[in-house]
Formats: sequence, structure tokens, C-alpha cells
Amino acid sequence: MAENYWTRYMRRRPIARRTFLKGAALAGGGAATAVLIGCGDDDDDEPAPTAAPSEPDQPTATAAPDQPDATAAPDEAEATAAPEATPVPSNIKRGGTLRIGGSVGGDSVFDPAITNHTTTYSLGMGLVYNRLLNYDGDVNVHAELAESLPEQPDDLTYVFKIRPDIHWHDLPPANGRQFTAEDAAFGLSRFNEDNPEFIQGQLDRISNVEVIDDLTFRVSTSEPFAPMLRFLADDPILMVNREQRDAVGDAGMKLYENQVGTGPFVRGELDPGVRGILNKNPDYFEIGDDGQALPYLDHVEHLAFSQEAQEGAFIAGEFDHYDNIGAGGLFIQVQALQGQLGDDVGFRKRLHSAIEETHMHNQKEPFNDARVRQAVHLAINRQIAVNPFGPESGIYMGPVPQMFHPFAFTEQELLEMPGWREDKDQDIADAIALMNAAGVGVGADETITIPTPIQCPCHATGIKEDVSVLGLDLELQQATGADYFAERSQGNFIMNIGLEVGGTDADTYLYHRFHTGAPFNRVGFSDPDVDALLQKQRSTLDAEARAEAVREASLALIEHSPQAFTASLVFYPIFRSYVMGHPERIPFGLTHNLGRLWLDA
Repeated sequence: MAENYWTRYMRRRPIARRTFLKGAALAGGGAATAVLIGCGDDDDDEPAPTAAPSEPDQPTATAAPDQPDATAAPDEAEATAAPEATPVPSNIKRGGTLRIGGSVGGDSVFDPAITNHTTTYSLGMGLVYNRLLNYDGDVNVHAELAESLPEQPDDLTYVFKIRPDIHWHDLPPANGRQFTAEDAAFGLSRFNEDNPEFIQGQLDRISNVEVIDDLTFRVSTSEPFAPMLRFLADDPILMVNREQRDAVGDAGMKLYENQVGTGPFVRGELDPGVRGILNKNPDYFEIGDDGQALPYLDHVEHLAFSQEAQEGAFIAGEFDHYDNIGAGGLFIQVQALQGQLGDDVGFRKRLHSAIEETHMHNQKEPFNDARVRQAVHLAINRQIAVNPFGPESGIYMGPVPQMFHPFAFTEQELLEMPGWREDKDQDIADAIALMNAAGVGVGADETITIPTPIQCPCHATGIKEDVSVLGLDLELQQATGADYFAERSQGNFIMNIGLEVGGTDADTYLYHRFHTGAPFNRVGFSDPDVDALLQKQRSTLDAEARAEAVREASLALIEHSPQAFTASLVFYPIFRSYVMGHPERIPFGLTHNLGRLWLDA
């Protein structure tokens, strides 16, 4: 890659290597499609706080009176985390109903090929269905319906063996029959069917799925694809029942009452806006740490509460766990609840794939000039923007979120780079020089007014103030989530500011967003040299070599600044302290199947 401002800066000191991820090569795409975090919407995910890279799931808190400190240790008097490891007694309490409070309804589409919505996953999809593979809180890939990670006889082939003890729910039309390789082949192939509603591009590198015997099948890809296994472990790749699809068609698969899976819970009844119930699957295949069959709970019940009523209902003991277990609340909520309940409330800190996005349309003035985009990148004060929803609600991010070690830049590395460093004087001087060279804004002694749709004021108001020094006046226009996403997906903006969920691999944040013509390249960025780097990182199978390729591509993107990379978000699943069994590191995505939770009440 050619020398530039950022590469010269980074070469002053070596980039530290990190321990490489275990398991398979990473994947990308799935959740990149959408499920976005909203502002004040009961049905949307909510954002989260800051962790040091060496302890990605440890809560941190503000250190200075006015300024969040991304590296500070938490004030234990303000909030105390749940124990790092939940002891597993030999006689875990079985049975009972976990009551989850929040919205009941949300997105009415219960087809994983179409929707990536946290509430929908919580109400059904994430508990009723399974995936062939899954990932843990460190984004390591593990087997779920598969017996183990697949054999890979060559760079294009993956041979899977299915566990022999898996059965569909005892509901028609599956009626409890065994889950087979034929089912897995259907579940994967369905994502590539010609249905315009389906999430496109998730499995498009799969060229063929061949059933070998009842429990064995082979997946072939069209080219070497490093993210393949993490891609297969992504949240939406849930296995739906083929007889059910044949019976009700794709339209019927959207409905709650047509969910037939293999998961730890069986669909019950859903009364939108009131209540939803899921029941224990008595034939579930996973075994708990006590050697007994999962799940421990008899039921999961969702109860509808308005946002205004949730805190009071939780304190009064009307429910046990906040909704959006796959996401969580904010650190300030944890502090407020612990102020009232003390040790009776617990929480976990959870890095999330959701990211702040400041889009600049690369083909529209003034952002068709890379110098203007670079100036915006430099001018944003990330020490403020990193926490869009209050203290501990975000963590510094380059093109790839920090959680993807060793592919991403760590917090320490970012804080030494232009645009992220704490001393903004040089950044602002360099930004103004770039505007002068471009001859626009402050460089032409003029003010450029830019209509700017935003999801919420969260970090947009700060960015508006930051870029005013460049002669850019952002007219912040609050938009509904639906309108914001629709206009963004069609490229109907000059600049917009919002949030988006990513995926389980660095490729989601790189190739899918910035390769020429890629499905989520909403900013119209196109550069053949960067395209080559983006292709290189996804076709490099060696983990160490791929880490270097990802970092090289990331530096090229920082140079061109197709968007301003700011922060990824952090959430806090909040629960009563008698809810036991949460993993130390909760996976960041949409699916947390609750099969290992129990009530110690």
C-alpha cells in the first residue's frame, strides 16, 4: 500500500500482535443487513459501554468528573458486577418460569432468512431454533447441531457430521422425527433461494451442498473463503423445518405459530402487546454442567411493560430479566437499579457488534473529495463520541471492532493514531489544512449547510459541534428508524449519523461495506487498490497472514475515510440476582438460548 499520513504514523511503532482466535476462520455478513438499534423504541436494541482490550467483558466506569475514561476501573461503590464465574452446584434447581419484561410483539416476521431483530429472537427464533455452529463470547466457533467443526480436506470443502441425538419439536408436521443431513442441507440452501425478501449475500460463496448419508453432508465453496465458519455460526443461520415450509410456504414461515425447531424451548402462545410463552423442550439434546439434560427452566414468559413502567415493575419483582437478553441496558440503568436493590440485581457487561456510523456519501459534494472526509475523521472528538448513551456505552473502534483480535486495532493502538488521540490540537490543525487544500468550507471561508438525517441525537449533536470548525453546518433531522434505514439503503443522503449491527467477522465491517458494489456499500466508495486489499483479507486462509491483511485493508480505509470510524457499543443484560447460569462472556449477537439458566429462588 502506498505511503500516507496514517501508515507513516503507525510505522513509528510496531503494531502489537494478539493471541489468535481459536477455531475456524471468521465469517461475515449475516447481521450486517440490519437490525438496528433505535432511540427510545421498545422494540429495538439498546447500546453499550467501554472495556479494555485485555478484559473485553469487564465493566469500566468514568474516571474524571466530566470525561469518560475508556481505561478506568469501575467504581465498585457505584456498580458491582455479577460474579465472574457462576458456581455450578451439583444439584442445580430445575423448573420454574423465567419472566422477561419488555415489549411483546416487535417485528412480526419470525423467519431467520428475513429478519434480524432482537425482540423477535427473544420471543421465539433464538430459543426455538438451532444453528449448525455457534460462537462464544470470545467469537470462537463451536459445534452446535454438528458433532464437531467440519473436516476440511481442501480449501473449498467442508464435511459436516450431524449429532445423532437431535429431534425436531414434537409438533406437526415434523412430529419429533430425527434431524438429518438432509435437513441441514435444506436449511443452508434455503438462504440462497430466489426470494427478494431473504437476506442476500450471506451464503453466496456456497456453490453446492451434497448429502452423503443420513448424518453427513458436504459444503463446497466457489473460492477460498476465510470467514466461512464464522459466517455459518452467525445468528441468522438457523435451521428451519422443511416440511413446515412445504406446508405453509415462505409467507407462512413469517408467523409465530409456524416455528418448528430443534431448540431448548418450544413455541407456546403469543399475544402481541400482552404476553408470550415458550415451553421446555423435553427432548433437547444438550447436557448441562451438572450432567443433566437442558434446559433447566420449564417456561420462558415475556410480559409487556412500557419503557416508563419497566423499572418500577422490575423493582417490584414483577419480572426477573430485562428484555433483549441478547443486548441489554445501559450502565446508568445498572447504577440506578443497584441504588434501589443493592445485591439483588446482577448484570453482565457485553461487547456488541452494533457500531456508531457517520456516513459521508463519497460521490456527493463536499464528500467526493477524500480530503474533506479525512478532515471530518480528524475533527471528531472520540473521547466524547465514544459514549453516545452516557458513561460506559461504547468502546473505541477503527474499521473493525476491538473484539475481533488480532484483526482489529486495540484501544491503546487507536489512542495513538490521528483522529483517536486525546490531544486534538494537531488533529484540528491538520483537518483545517485539508479543508484549505480542498478549497471548501473553512478553506474557502464559507459555511456549507448539509441536511443530516439522524437516528437519534445520541452522538450526532457532538459530531455537529466537532465539524463546525471545518465550516460544515449539519442540519440534524430526527428520522424514524424505518425512514432512516430506507433513505440510507437507497443512498438518499449527503451525510447521515446512526447505528447499525454488524456480524461475526471482520469481513462484515470491511468487504461488505466498502468493496465496490458490495451489498452494504451505502456511501458509494470505490477504489480498485482498496478493493484488492478487501478481497485479499477474505481469501487468505492462514490466520496470521489474514490478520496482517485485515490491518492493511483497515489502514487503507482510514486513509480514504469513506466514513468516520468511531465506536462500537456495549450492553448490560440486567437481571435479578437469583437468575443463575449466565456465561462469563455473553456472545455479542442476537441469540442467547437461555438453556443453561436456572432460578435459585
